[in-house]
Amino acid sequence: MKTPLAAFAALLFSTCVAHAADAAVTAAPEPASYVRVCDAFGTGYFYIPGTETCLKVGGYLRVEAAGGDPNGQDTFLGGGGDSWSTRSRLALRLSSATDTEYGALSTYSEAEIQNDDNGPTSINIENAYLELGGLRVGYSDTLYTEFTGDAGNTINDYYDVNYGDFGRTQFRYTYGGETGFSFALSAEDDSDPDGGQDNSVVADAAKPDDNYMPDLVAALGYAADGFRIRAVGGYDESMNAGAVKLRLDGTLGPVELFAMGGWNTNGSEPNNYARWSGDWALWVGGTFKMTEKATMNASANFDEGGDAEAALNMTYTIAPGFTVTPEINYRNHMDEKAGPNAKDWGGVIRLQRNF
Repeated sequence: MKTPLAAFAALLFSTCVAHAADAAVTAAPEPASYVRVCDAFGTGYFYIPGTETCLKVGGYLRVEAAGGDPNGQDTFLGGGGDSWSTRSRLALRLSSATDTEYGALSTYSEAEIQNDDNGPTSINIENAYLELGGLRVGYSDTLYTEFTGDAGNTINDYYDVNYGDFGRTQFRYTYGGETGFSFALSAEDDSDPDGGQDNSVVADAAKPDDNYMPDLVAALGYAADGFRIRAVGGYDESMNAGAVKLRLDGTLGPVELFAMGGWNTNGSEPNNYARWSGDWALWVGGTFKMTEKATMNASANFDEGGDAEAALNMTYTIAPGFTVTPEINYRNHMDEKAGPNAKDWGGVIRLQRNF
């Protein structure tokens, strides 16, 4: 009995081993799937696996501390406000792009999650648009502001001498690139039911912004090595008025300078594009690259109504993508009640990590 049982056990064991060997030989591993780099649209893009669409993920994390009247704190001159304030912001940016027979089809979106020490955490959509062959549809800064750029590389580039509106849902067409001639046209939705700094300046109920007519903007520019000129005009349909701006930029070695002027077509009455006091406004400034890590920035703004403001800072790169920027601010607001003596000083320091 022992001999047949031993023979049967040996046969069963050999059969199991054979099946295991067959399984090990026939089971091929799945091919590894790696993310491919997409360099057709710039650095940072990669192909979404299984598609020909390129995706880029980025953003920044920013922390600020500010004091003084220009930054909403009035104790520098013996006022009753807080001595200083803090702000933290996380901005997330998503860009996508793919080639089509009509050109590059791209999207761009940016969301900001922000916490101020005097308010709850807020979430703001800064950009959300798509572009195809020079056509942009969606939400972004108005062409009137974006085409001519900010008023310098300072943190606070305006208080009272405001150079334009910002967030608008729009239909825009742009022709041209970074050099040579370029022009652009846009039709923009000026209604803003949520209010905020980007809301309409129109306070007359007889002239509502939220109607069937959009605001219109046209822009024209020319750029060459070390020189650039840009002009833009905006028409506020609710006010039957508008504004024009002209900007000149020049580069000479480590120094970049700019001057930008604005004109209100309706005199001293403000509209969605002329947001300063009086007929005219002026913004000037520059950037001086001191070293590979340190850059100095300055800006100054004026308008016919007597407002004047200035800022001076230095941006220092501690490590790639990580900067610290201390800034001092000055503001002379021509208030109808306070007169020309409403002069304020302030300061802010910003730490920012770009990724």
